[in-house]
Amino acid sequence: MIHERGNPPLSDLEYAELVARIHATVAGAVSPGSRVLFISKGDPALLDQPSLTSAHFPQNGAGAYAGHHPRDSAEATTELERLRRAGAEYLVIPATARWWLDFYERFAGHLSDHYELLVESDSCLIYRLGRLGQDPWEAPATHRPRASVEQIRDYLESLLTAESSVIVLEGADPVSVGLAPLRATRLPVHEPHTGGEPPFVELKRRALAGADYLIVPHSVDELLDGELELAEGIESSCRKIADQSHLCRVFDLAGLRAR
Repeated sequence: MIHERGNPPLSDLEYAELVARIHATVAGAVSPGSRVLFISKGDPALLDQPSLTSAHFPQNGAGAYAGHHPRDSAEATTELERLRRAGAEYLVIPATARWWLDFYERFAGHLSDHYELLVESDSCLIYRLGRLGQDPWEAPATHRPRASVEQIRDYLESLLTAESSVIVLEGADPVSVGLAPLRATRLPVHEPHTGGEPPFVELKRRALAGADYLIVPHSVDELLDGELELAEGIESSCRKIADQSHLCRVFDLAGLRAR
């Protein structure tokens, strides 16, 4: 049984499935060769990603798991900054360690103030720490690369079953056509709605017809600023199950059907 503070225990099978989801999420967000820290409690399975240079957090001077949690936020922050200056580029917080963000409140604030939350999913959080020698207090925000349809498809395949029916909010760039084998249909947010249903009404209609999930590529975030009814309806009626910051957000439409 795997047990972390504040979380119910996981069976060995449940934990193995969680580790597999973490690996898939990290692989979809982090470039091969990156140096990644895992809050691991010493578990070598979490670090078993051959394409990455993975390490425990916290760790001792030899790079092995320190054998204990940090004493307080100051110790956790000092350890993180030491490893970041040594070259660590990302920090992964598994779902079983999310209690860190409550218990080490100032450490959580340090992450929020200085680093980008790259991924927030049901399996883990991933923070981008920057590059070796980069000062997070002075460095300008990194330009977020435009995600390809292939990257979005690979991420969704690790998250959803092939039988899932999804709706994709689209701007000028087509996304839905490249998501096979997922059953994807498009819901445009850049076209005038004269003579047709408003997009949120159309979204509800499709949810009632059986669509399972809504995919919101981050490339349409600016377009959503002009669709307040749609944006507010999604946030209030649909449960967000994943947010991969340079790819997309994923919403479960079950709540919208219930309404």
